[in-house]
Amino acid sequence: IRRGIKMDFVNNIKKETLIICNDNVKKKILAMHKLLPIKFMNLKTFMHHYLFDYDELAIIYLINKYNMQYEVAKTYLENLYYIENKEYGIKKLDYLVALKKELDSQNLLIYNKQFKEYIQRINIIIYDIDVDDFILKIFKDLNYQIIYREYKKYNHEIFEFETMEEEIFYVAHEISQLITNDISPNKIKLANIDNNYEINIERIFSLFNLKTNISHKSSLSSYPIVKEFIELYKKNDDIEKTLKDIKKDDYIYNELIKIINKYLKYQNKDLLIYKIEHSYITSDIYDNSIEIIDLLEYIPDNDEYVFLLGFNDS
Repeated sequence: IRRGIKMDFVNNIKKETLIICNDNVKKKILAMHKLLPIKFMNLKTFMHHYLFDYDELAIIYLINKYNMQYEVAKTYLENLYYIENKEYGIKKLDYLVALKKELDSQNLLIYNKQFKEYIQRINIIIYDIDVDDFILKIFKDLNYQIIYREYKKYNHEIFEFETMEEEIFYVAHEISQLITNDISPNKIKLANIDNNYEINIERIFSLFNLKTNISHKSSLSSYPIVKEFIELYKKNDDIEKTLKDIKKDDYIYNELIKIINKYLKYQNKDLLIYKIEHSYITSDIYDNSIEIIDLLEYIPDNDEYVFLLGFNDS
């Protein structure tokens, strides 16, 4: 059980401030219900605002001109954030520099002048994010400070089990005892959980009538109606006709229509099919349930209980 991280720095914020942090920190600060002049971004979003951004048009350009796969094109674009406008003398890096200039010449990179002006006027706190020298260069002309977490010290109990099932049964029993003692399920967290644990947790926790926020996602293209759409659309270029020819399923059909409406404007058949094939539907999760967390990013409250599973010498 791990509890307690100080976030006293929030109380010292008086001037408009942008906090660059992960989403868990944002949720924790918002849960304090303090009226403070703060905004939040993660580091990636900040870089997209401050340096440049791109949309599907840039990806389509790379796909069409260089015959790249979608994910490869996106990777190249993301790598452009980490190069400077100079000659490196290294083939791969110089290629990225040239590629950025080419995209610029085609007006495919989006610059946010208003954001750059705004960010000059406010304070920036980079909270609990490891930044290298390259990232620090981005902030050199800005009023920023870096703050890392301050941990409270606790003694933790460690238990050893022969099997995963024994471990999960023990944790389920302990959680049941906490709930019996009026601890709300949403104050209980599970960490270090992989797919193997998820399957066994759902099975064993159900025996104790315990609900978790484990959600399941399924590929949109795994549903018959979507498979049928893709097969028919590959044979013809008429979306309206294809939609008329497939069997309707209210929920899945509506999800398919959302993807089509979002990407139809790019008039690129391969892109639309790619997006459909890489879209997912996530199952609903229970309210007031036991949450699965990322231990390295989560900021627990003092009254929360965190069970770290799968903790061993290997």
